[in-house]
Amino acid sequence: MTDFAQLRSVTSAEVILPGENGYDRHRRVWNADIDRRPAAIVRCRDAKEVSAALTWCVQRDIDVTVRGGGHNLAGTAVADGAVLLDTAPMNDVVFDLEAGTVTVGGGCRWGDVDRPAAEHGVAVPAGVVSHTGVAGLTLGGGAGYLARLHGATVDFLVAAEIVVADGRILQVSDTEHADLFWALRGAGHNYGVVTSFTFRYVPLPGLATIRQALYAADDRREVLRFFRDWAPTAPDNVTTYARLLTCPPYWSQVEAEHRGKPVLSIATVHYGDPAAEPALTAPMFAQARPVYESLRTIPHVTLQHSTDDEFRYGIGHYWKHIFLESFADEVIDTAIDWSDKYPGRPLQAHSNIAHQVLCPFEVIGGGGAMTRRDTTATAMSSHGLAWGANIGADWEFAEEKPELVAWAKSFADAMGPFQGGTYINFASVQGDEDVARAVYGANYDRLVAVKRSYDPANIFRRGLVDLSGGTAK
Repeated sequence: MTDFAQLRSVTSAEVILPGENGYDRHRRVWNADIDRRPAAIVRCRDAKEVSAALTWCVQRDIDVTVRGGGHNLAGTAVADGAVLLDTAPMNDVVFDLEAGTVTVGGGCRWGDVDRPAAEHGVAVPAGVVSHTGVAGLTLGGGAGYLARLHGATVDFLVAAEIVVADGRILQVSDTEHADLFWALRGAGHNYGVVTSFTFRYVPLPGLATIRQALYAADDRREVLRFFRDWAPTAPDNVTTYARLLTCPPYWSQVEAEHRGKPVLSIATVHYGDPAAEPALTAPMFAQARPVYESLRTIPHVTLQHSTDDEFRYGIGHYWKHIFLESFADEVIDTAIDWSDKYPGRPLQAHSNIAHQVLCPFEVIGGGGAMTRRDTTATAMSSHGLAWGANIGADWEFAEEKPELVAWAKSFADAMGPFQGGTYINFASVQGDEDVARAVYGANYDRLVAVKRSYDPANIFRRGLVDLSGGTAK
């Protein structure tokens, strides 16, 4: 039987064993459905500590997992009986204003980056929730509020430090280990422990103006048809979100007759001069009479934190993501019909009506820089499609889970004929080789070749899909 306390003799990192102070806290991840017990947790402060612990495990054929922000839906950061390599202590954020870059520790969350970046008047395009991990989001591609303006997070990654399976600490970029650097940008959960990321940043694009309206059930189809035609053609500084949900009974700002009933939420996020926003977004909100409206203008960094409570810790999740080939009437009808069958309860954090909410179905207006990006430059599985949709099942109590998961799977099956791929960061379960081929398409064989070069024994087999090419343990 392995004595995991021996890890303390090979690494200067803090090692936490079951029953010790901090064990339960550090094994927990964002998705409350994940409840796994690692054999040891190694809280690493730098790449050398990672390398030492990893080498010890590999020599003894002990499974390892890697935790950055711990925000992954599938909970791949933690496994029963494995050694969890926790990079959370690596949380430095260092700006090089002359070079126009920021270097971020592998354990950072996006709020750790957004706040100091705002003080410099800059931003890294990434995410919509501040407690999302930098590592997980980046390694899967990354998209957020600034995506229509600037593209994916991986488009701004210029270098990384990674500990690979044989314990080497590598600096990777377009000029060093370029094959591995390409793979990390979109399929990076499979190749090692990334201990730091260096990003280019962009100037802050001005204030964010968020306009939201809720529409009654009878108006949903008409509004969604207009959304389909209008959202992809909106200016790059306007992103549009459509969400189908049941209006919580405690949303007292909504007329009483619509509480507890199906509604459609439309929200636009506009960057730039607030005075220019009304003319740009007015057409989207002129299709029916809203049952609720809101408008606010806030700094980008405030927007990045504004729905943290909606997506709070302590809730179980099972999600499906779909890139849609089109958003035709048949897709709209299917989405409405299945959203109305949602067996869960409203889990909004409070009575305030956030522009982004936990909901059965969300679709994000496409277009902008995300559809113009060079899809060969990185491994990100964008599939070049304009429409990205999320099916979301969320619960507080385990007894609610089976019915909700069954609903989500059936909803996804019904949307299958319209699907053109998926976004790997929204996978709720680990996928096999077939899933990997579906996600990465033409990039699959190249990714497998990189995997075999840097991790031939498939040490990092806890990625979201199997890229071992048949060599998985």
